[in-house]
Amino acid sequence: MAKSQLTLGAAAAALCILAAPAAAAITLEPGEWQDTETGTENGAAVKEVTTSCMTALEARDPVKALTQLRDTAGQQCKTMNVRENGNTLSFDMECGDAKTVLIAVSLNITFQNSRHYTGSVKSKVSFGGKTLATDKQLDSKWVAAACKKK
Repeated sequence: MAKSQLTLGAAAAALCILAAPAAAAITLEPGEWQDTETGTENGAAVKEVTTSCMTALEARDPVKALTQLRDTAGQQCKTMNVRENGNTLSFDMECGDAKTVLIAVSLNITFQNSRHYTGSVKSKVSFGGKTLATDKQLDSKWVAAACKKK
């Protein structure tokens, strides 16, 4: 796998996680969100701004969205923990096999209000004797009720 494919895969997993609020106590607005990630990838500084579209279903059941990652692409997950505490959500996952591809993600999100959340994500993807490590800060803001077509 190319580094960019793994980075995109890790980012997609993170976006799926980030696109979901923590249970009924926390409600986010469905629609288009702007996601800003700053930090490091393998020690190199990175900043990426993307947009994502959160559905009403994702907004209603975040734990379901997180646990569905376990079944994505046939991953075998050894660890899948989701913890909620007030306006925070923590998520830890380790999937795959050290002989092929091993993915470990640790995510912490604090929901500021229904249109803004911040957090941090650390991930490590090991494959073919190589490892891609990320350590990023997240800042996501609601942009619009309707998502732009891509």
